[in-house]
Amino acid sequence: MTRRTLATVAALIAGTLLLVTAGWSTAHPGASDAKGGVLRVARFEDVDYIDPALAYSSWSAALLHPTCARLFNLPDRPGADGARVVPEVVRRHTVTDGGRTYRFELRRTFRFHTGAPVTARSFADAFNRVADPRMRSPGAGFLHEIVGADAVREGKARTIEGVRVLGPYRLELRLTKPVGDLTARLTMLFFCPVLPNTPIDPRGIDDPAGSGPYYVADRVVNQRVVLRRNPYYRGDRPAHVDQIVYTAGVAAEDCLAATQDDRVDLCLGVAAIPDTAHRGLAAKYGVNRPRGQYFVAPVLSVFAFAFNHDRPAFAGREQIPLAKAINYAIDRHELARVVGVLAGRRTDEILPPSLGGTGRVYPIAGPDLVTARKWLKRARLEPRELVLYALNTSFGVGLAQVFAFDLKQIGIDVTVRYFDLATLAQRARTRGEPYDVVFQPWTVDYPDPASFFVLLQSESIGGANWANLDDPTVDARIDAANRLTGAARRRAWADLDADLMRDNPPWAPFLHRNQRNFVSKSVGCFFLHPVYREDLAAICKK
Repeated sequence: MTRRTLATVAALIAGTLLLVTAGWSTAHPGASDAKGGVLRVARFEDVDYIDPALAYSSWSAALLHPTCARLFNLPDRPGADGARVVPEVVRRHTVTDGGRTYRFELRRTFRFHTGAPVTARSFADAFNRVADPRMRSPGAGFLHEIVGADAVREGKARTIEGVRVLGPYRLELRLTKPVGDLTARLTMLFFCPVLPNTPIDPRGIDDPAGSGPYYVADRVVNQRVVLRRNPYYRGDRPAHVDQIVYTAGVAAEDCLAATQDDRVDLCLGVAAIPDTAHRGLAAKYGVNRPRGQYFVAPVLSVFAFAFNHDRPAFAGREQIPLAKAINYAIDRHELARVVGVLAGRRTDEILPPSLGGTGRVYPIAGPDLVTARKWLKRARLEPRELVLYALNTSFGVGLAQVFAFDLKQIGIDVTVRYFDLATLAQRARTRGEPYDVVFQPWTVDYPDPASFFVLLQSESIGGANWANLDDPTVDARIDAANRLTGAARRRAWADLDADLMRDNPPWAPFLHRNQRNFVSKSVGCFFLHPVYREDLAAICKK
């Protein structure tokens, strides 16, 4: 690449950062865009499941989102608009008993692709199916605060006591305590309505009933998934193409070439095209151009280094200065460069701006080694060596090398052990595993600050709390914030984020991530959703 091209790319990237971080929207259907056709999407691997009770990858979510009408949903819009929780099947609802009882009146116009009506029983059956221990659904934990859900999960009951069908289109949920994120949780695909007698099968079903604008018409494991329009759908969500065809087993390099040649419309999900391709794509096609082909937008995701509070280096309040020293020592600019061109926004906060992140404590333009050394001297134990668990991917190795170099500048050697993501997660969830710091990538399950702070609750130790933080004060503040609603809720989460990072940082966050994608010249309208990423139903062909 010539020096002029490098300068052009640098200018282009700088000029588009404001558009990217603001969640700039792309074109909506124009007069020349056809309604119909086939959307061709591909990826190097198959979806994990096509059963909504089990599916838990971003690309399976992208495929299932168009097939599912939920009690509450997220608008098919880019940026902050797409992260607002709005009623979908719910016509109206009430909250009583101090936030412990929700009653929903449902719309009567939703139908499955079979023609059967979507009723209160359809949702009650979905809740009970997710909670059934035979199903082994990762969604079961999100039902924890519903009365009787844990009894079903533990095999002590067959149905959830707090889920009551009051009539064909009236549903009640009773909670053990108020939780302000309940409606946000209900946007998750785990809670898609199901037909009567949907099997309980931990292997998943391949023909879930469609209640949204599309349904699963064909599924061949490790080969393809085909979505077609639901002929009974009368909702207001988009359904621009007639058919969506997902092909599995297309390598990232081949998928990029096929998109450039207009044989594929979209490579689906994270890392679906090579990381090395993004600089060239941005230079050639521009970024977020109306009716363009290369798009970048923020998603609700964070990269951080988590400090293991079970280890002597971070155990006890006397070691808080070490956590602060590391936050001052790391070079967030270099870490972001390693992740990739336009891959995210540098940060020292847990929450992204769209969910309340507001302040800054630590440097993001580069390290502050003078301040880092001052804080290190205040720690009771000044370790000479720390163990870092890292990803064995190319950028994971790069991040580990930067982290090790940065800590070397303040006198700490870092021993790095590399793992694939599944092994890294398994080891980080194992109490007693001998790491001091672990790279923790996190993408929210639903658009609410609680979906970030679940990582720091003591009840999540052995699960998502890789920092093994067991702090009753933090637990109490999380619980208090999660009881609130509206502006008070947003302020409480933002204050908790700022206070925690200033006074007792459990992590060293360094990047709020962007999704980057490239589409074929046949695509007429496209945008990246902040939660579902590729919003397939909203894509149109020219």
